Amino acid sequence: MVAIEQFRNKFKTNEDCIEFLIKQKWGDGYQCPKCSCKEFIKGKKWYYRRCKTCMYDESVTANTGLHKCKLNLLKVFEMAFRISVRKKGMSTNELAKEFGCQQKSAWLLKAKLQNIMKSSNNFPLEEEVQVDEFLVGGLEEGKQGRSHGKKSLVVLAVEKVKDKKGIDTIGRAYAKVIDTASAQDLKPFFEDKISQSAKIETDGWKGYIPLKKDWQITQKPSEKGKGFPQLHTHIMNIKSWLRGIHHKCDASRLQNYLDEFHFRFNRRSFLGSILEKLLEKTIAHAPIPYSKIKCEQST
Repeated sequence: MVAIEQFRNKFKTNEDCIEFLIKQKWGDGYQCPKCSCKEFIKGKKWYYRRCKTCMYDESVTANTGLHKCKLNLLKVFEMAFRISVRKKGMSTNELAKEFGCQQKSAWLLKAKLQNIMKSSNNFPLEEEVQVDEFLVGGLEEGKQGRSHGKKSLVVLAVEKVKDKKGIDTIGRAYAKVIDTASAQDLKPFFEDKISQSAKIETDGWKGYIPLKKDWQITQKPSEKGKGFPQLHTHIMNIKSWLRGIHHKCDASRLQNYLDEFHFRFNRRSFLGSILEKLLEKTIAHAPIPYSKIKCEQST
């Protein structure tokens, strides 16, 4: 765990945060987003750049994931630190209480950061991979198998690796909300998240059979999870996190929470740099207006 003192030693003031963002945004050179001119003059404030050709004046947060952010930057940085570095993150109710802001403001910032935490799909799982689906919210009465009614169906893929003691454990993992467990709905997840060179294990579900044309898939009995112990431990950890930290999660926001969970999980060995990675992605990200974020709030 990275201590909060380390964060506060690096970011003591709002100006420290601005200096960091300036290096992230313009460290490799300036380019006007309007006319692509690469020359600038001083803007209306010290952290602005004014295009020498079209005179467009741009702040360090403009046209980024922090576009029109109304919260103090030091507060934003520390909230991002708490969300990304803490093993279980923080709910927006906790953030609002700790940082003295409205819950709606904390929710909006977290929703934007979750959007930024989405996988780039540039690093598919390789070697030994296990795949299964699970329901968030539990089975409905009278529903069996892959039928899920109003509950959310999620497909999960994990890398099976050995730890330093030679014990089976999980490397990286990805999860996606899907409509059904059909091959048609499973295939896009496989295409985005799993290398075709990987050796994949699944249970006996028929939806995986058509995918054997493109992936090396071996099917075996699940035995109620006993056949895939590491994968099912991961499923339980996701469900426990949703219940314990957030208490509930609207179905329309579930993918965002899965993205947050796995952004943190896949970087658990690099906690010292996880905040900088998140901020780097934030400054490179296009603006995320409120209108594009679904309004259902989950704490």
